[in-house]
Amino acid sequence: MFPSYASRSFISAMLVLLLLNVLFFFFVTDFDNLVVEMGEAGLLENLQLVYLGLAAIAFFIGGLRSEGPARMFAIGMSVLMWIFFFREFEIEPTGPVSNYIKSHAFRWHEAIIVIAFAAVYVFRHSDYVRPVLTFVFSRKAWPFYLAAALIALGEVFEKMHGLAFNEFLEEVLESLSYFTLLCLGVRSITAPQQAPRSATA
Repeated sequence: MFPSYASRSFISAMLVLLLLNVLFFFFVTDFDNLVVEMGEAGLLENLQLVYLGLAAIAFFIGGLRSEGPARMFAIGMSVLMWIFFFREFEIEPTGPVSNYIKSHAFRWHEAIIVIAFAAVYVFRHSDYVRPVLTFVFSRKAWPFYLAAALIALGEVFEKMHGLAFNEFLEEVLESLSYFTLLCLGVRSITAPQQAPRSATA
């Protein structure tokens, strides 16, 4: 029913890629100029947008390639990635479009559209909700909890102003979280789906 997001081979490959990300961030960051490096135009901020945008596309494609509850979950993750994307997206309000994106009205319109879309989708496929929730709260979904934990840990470091390089650690952890979600989005496309259990099983 759902792709296997926690297979050993996939998790091993993902952890290696996460480690390579950490090493890359460490070697390319100018620690003597962190104010610029950690700015909205810095490398880490731009990479976060790339990771989130690609993750949204990957989950959307994975949803189109799936059926039933797996499709609902993947499409929901795609929408969530776009929400994260626009939360991270920073643009100077220099025209009508950029002013709108930076406005509170955009946030409200975004929320209304997402809620309306989710309500219609859930209403039309209410029988998928229980399998999705069963998967979300199962051990098979633990890589998604890893991504959430990385974001939460990044928020902790953001508040630790007395710690050296706290902002760098925050941005690295957020980037790793988004990269994890990108890996999971790709997995939703490439992984064979688990067959549902038969009645006799």
